[in-house]
Order: sequence, then C-alpha cells, then structure tokens
Amino acid sequence: MKITRVRTLLCTAPQKDIFMKSRERRSAALIRIETDTELTGLGETYAGYFVPEVVPSIVEFYEPILIGQSPLEVDVLSRRMFTAGKFWARVGLGSVVLGGIEAALLDLKGKALGVPVYELLGGRCHETLPCYATGGVSPFEWGELEGKVAQYLSLGFNSVKLGAGRYKPGGPFLWSRTPQEARDVEVSKIEFLVKRFGASFQLNLDAHMDNLTEADHIWNLPTAQFVLQALEGYPIGFFEEALPYTDMRAYGELRASTSLPVAGGESLSSLEEWRDWLAHDPFSLAQLDASWMGGIMNFIKIARLCELKGVSVATHAWSATPGVAANLHAAFACRNAAILEFAAYNPNKPELNTHLQAPLLTELWVEPPVLEKGRLRLADTPGLGVRLPDGFLEKYPFQPGSGEFNSVQGKVLKP
Repeated sequence: MKITRVRTLLCTAPQKDIFMKSRERRSAALIRIETDTELTGLGETYAGYFVPEVVPSIVEFYEPILIGQSPLEVDVLSRRMFTAGKFWARVGLGSVVLGGIEAALLDLKGKALGVPVYELLGGRCHETLPCYATGGVSPFEWGELEGKVAQYLSLGFNSVKLGAGRYKPGGPFLWSRTPQEARDVEVSKIEFLVKRFGASFQLNLDAHMDNLTEADHIWNLPTAQFVLQALEGYPIGFFEEALPYTDMRAYGELRASTSLPVAGGESLSSLEEWRDWLAHDPFSLAQLDASWMGGIMNFIKIARLCELKGVSVATHAWSATPGVAANLHAAFACRNAAILEFAAYNPNKPELNTHLQAPLLTELWVEPPVLEKGRLRLADTPGLGVRLPDGFLEKYPFQPGSGEFNSVQGKVLKP
C-alpha cells in the first residue's frame, strides 16, 4: 500500500448552542490521506479553527514527503516532515499542521491493521476516564447560569468547566478591574452554584487569558495569586489559564503559591516548547492537545515527561470530531491521564442534545464514545473511529473568514 495523495478538506458548519451564544458557526481543516487501495486516513489540525485558509499551503509543503511511501511507516514519515520544516515549524503553525497529517497517517495505519489507534500507542491503560463538559463563558444572569449547569448535568456529566467572570453579550469576558473585584465575582458565582447543586458536580474554572479581547482585563501574577488563594476553600477541580502563556516562570510561581490545582498548556505547540515549560513546574494538571502540539505521538511523549514529574494530564479538545478522537486515543494510552475535555453534548444519546446543532462535533463518528455517569468509554473501532459522510463537504461548504481570533480595533470577530 502506497500513499497517492494528501488533501486538505475545509468546511464550515453551524455551531449553535443555546447555552453558548457567542458563535453560530465554526470551521475545520480536515486532512485526508489517499492510497492505491480503498483505504484512506482522516485527521484534523486545530489550526483550522483559527486560520483555515493557510492550512492547505502547509499540507502541500509536506505532501511530496509522503507520496509513494508506505503509510505504515508513521515514525519515519513524521521525522522526515519535522526535519524538512525544522527551521520554521519546530513550534507554531507548521508543527500544528504536521500533527493533523500524522493523525491521518495513524488513522490509516490503524484501519490497515484492524486496530484502534490507542493500540498503536502502546495499548489502552483505562477502560473509562472521567470527563467534563466545556461550558464556555459564565452567563451574567444567575438563572441562566443555573440552567446551563443543570442542562449539562442532565446530559450525563458530573463535572463542568465554566469561564471566569460573568459575561453580558456585547461586553468583555473579564470586566473586573481590580483583584478584589475579580475575587468577588468568582466567589459569588461558586457560592451560588454550590448552594444550588451541592456536591452533585465538580466545578472547574477557566480564565481564558490567551483568548480575550482588547476590552478585557488581563490578570498579572499578583492578581492570579490573589484570586486562586481566595478560592482554595471551595470545591474546585482545577483553575485553567489564570495567566497568559507569555511567562513560564510566572506560571511556576503561581503554582507554588496556591493549593488550588493550576491547569494549562493548551496553546503550547510542540514537544520542544513543552519541555522548556515543564522545567519551571508550571502546572498541576497539564492540558495536552493532540491536534495542536505536533501530533498524537508528541502527546504521548509529553505525557510521559509529565508522569516523571508526578503531573497528571488532561485533554484539551475543542476541535471537530477527528481532533477530539485523536485526543481520546492518546489519553486512553497514557497512565497519567486524569480527565477529558468534551463538548457539552452526549455522544451516544442524541435525543438529549436538543440544545445543540453542531455537525462537526456530532456527525463524524463511526461509533461514538459512550458517556455514562460522568465517564467516557472509547469504542474499539479501527483507526481513530471517524469518517466523512458522503455529501458532508457539499452540505457545509467552507466560508472564508470564519476562523476565530481575539477581537481588536480594526478586526472584530463576528458570530
């Protein structure tokens, strides 16, 4: 079996969630590897969520390395691609796109051998793993916030992640101007949710410090320390991205100053970048993304570096289904995987998902994972367990300018 073609497939589909109203569409960059047989491999680079237009050119750069080669030689081909673009793609966008190509190779190899990708990574370490519903921003109105959490619990989750702050449509995510204001917002929100739901769920918080608009108020280290230390007595699973990813030393100081688990890492784009960050012990929970950090095999390597430091890992997974699947297979092959991120829907009970229209999340599984009592069970479908249905690209054609970015004057994100 030989590779005959590597294609980028861009598409834009609705993403309408009555509990997450900030956007109504999303794009994805899928990568399909074709062979001289009926088998193909399907992967995804999370770059397609942000800058889909630039992905095809990078895939074309790497394609000649793969043409005529056996897709079973994933290690060799990945090393060649890394070497070819090392000067400009050691970190950043080139690494992110390379990871999508590698995912397609592993999907193809798994199909050829008749095994799930996690078997190619050393075998499954878990029968099930706990997962949390990604809930996006925290609504400003208490009733809306309560309804949002109640809906997610009704889907089968018992852990929910919400954004820091309390969001009013059209305003900044984090409007608090002082550390005391920021602390008061989080304490009042947590106390309200604990009073309403008690110990029936675990709350996780995300300050989104690398994904804010020009109008937002970015926390510095003293502010983050003040807020997290004030929350130590509350039942919080972890606090994510309390600082921007511009100072690894500050993250190390933050972690050392609080007993609240500090989570982060989603935008670190390569093994090399992760190695430098881990030297400063920045995270209690390392959030890895196989569709972003150079690929699934990098996920495994980084997870093992974390394991040596006694650090658990979680998936960051806000891509479409192929990227989510890559993260699930990687996590199930890691001993120190602690929790999974999952979009707020039940994959195996579509009748529960009346709040959501999101084809890129729900329509690309061969056999979806099973969500029961807050834990996810991964199917043993060969490869990544994903597919591209006939007519999907025609039904959801790509819309230029649909990538996500942080709004600033002169470039404002539209729904």
